[in-house]
Amino acid sequence: MSVIKGATIGMFDGVHLGHQYLISQLKEHCDEAVAVTFTNHPLWVIKGEREPRLLSTPAEKSRMLGALSVRPVLLPFDEQLRHMTAEEFIRLLAREHGIDLLVLGFNNSIGSDRRTSDDDSALSNATGVEIIRASELPGEVKVNSSAIREMVAAGDVKQAAALLGRNYAINGTVVHGKKLGRTIGFPTANIEADSTDKLIPANGVYAADATTTDGHAYRAVVNIGHRPTVDNPSAPVTIEAHLDGFTGSLYDQPLTLHFLDRLRGERKFSGLDELKAAISSDLNRTRTL
Repeated sequence: MSVIKGATIGMFDGVHLGHQYLISQLKEHCDEAVAVTFTNHPLWVIKGEREPRLLSTPAEKSRMLGALSVRPVLLPFDEQLRHMTAEEFIRLLAREHGIDLLVLGFNNSIGSDRRTSDDDSALSNATGVEIIRASELPGEVKVNSSAIREMVAAGDVKQAAALLGRNYAINGTVVHGKKLGRTIGFPTANIEADSTDKLIPANGVYAADATTTDGHAYRAVVNIGHRPTVDNPSAPVTIEAHLDGFTGSLYDQPLTLHFLDRLRGERKFSGLDELKAAISSDLNRTRTL
């Protein structure tokens, strides 16, 4: 019996619950499952600017898709791909990746000619690739990447997690900062995100789990913003995390922040004593989550 290689197509930004449901349906119809996706957002090419910011970098997306037991195929979305018709694109997938079957989202259109489910039969006949339409994720809440981006951008990481099926995370490297936290009893790790295209949550203070390179997780208080109490209010946005119970150095090491909830907005305090009291309160709240 021949092996059936199936694929689905999409940006899969965030690999949220809707994406996961689509992929589960793909796996029901084939022996080998492939997720065809893109290294850059198509709108970057169409609009000529690097917006929207990404819920998941290409590397993060590859890992998440791999964890779902599908093989990711990442293609650069360029002008050539932008102007490829649905039939041309399907033929490319069949020729270069051996795709026998496509499972597409219930409302997806593909190709520069924006072919829809009404065209599936004709496209199948033209390309020899069977096309199946997946059903929509059940439930009243519509799950899509745009809605999740709005939540993260507004700081609502808890609701974003409900649609992602996991906590929103930022992967980065610990870099040298001004070392002000240690002078008030709350040393922080300054994190530089792995990609400038990554969507950073709204300025504020967050509860998070911080995972170090050895896999150990620490509950953390994370500040995103300009640090107005100790720095110029117009200073660049920084990401700083105080890891509860951690001792040692994290400089130049990878660190992942898994956001649990937003505790409060960033504010300027009257002085260091008031700032210390606020951080202590934030830490106590974080420990209860």
